[in-house]
Amino acid sequence: MADTADLGMLIARICLSAVYLFSGIDKMIHRADSIAELNALKLPQPELLRPLVIAVQLIGGLMVLLGVHAELGALLLLGFTVLATLIAHRPFDHEGPARRMQFTIALEHLAIFGGLLLLAVTGPGRFVLG
Repeated sequence: MADTADLGMLIARICLSAVYLFSGIDKMIHRADSIAELNALKLPQPELLRPLVIAVQLIGGLMVLLGVHAELGALLLLGFTVLATLIAHRPFDHEGPARRMQFTIALEHLAIFGGLLLLAVTGPGRFVLG
């Protein structure tokens, strides 16, 4: 019978990977919207940046989900999350309700960061594909 910690790690990996896999697929399907999002953030060359973002989200998300080099996938997504948070969710650039919303999003990303860090240092558990 599976150890509770291994089952917990599998559930955590599913939860952590879901947002990245959904976002990467969404960016693939909705090309114009994803380019508009990158433009709104004033990032250089969104046409070239978009495939890189998609690749990081999908490759890192699959590594975490499947447990294949999950520690590396977690670190990849951790770095991506830190950059995305610093670039896109800066509460002090806003006022009133927008500031609170951006602060909440930044804190949510901090929680994801914590989960990814925990996965990176503890490993994926026993339930892995590779």
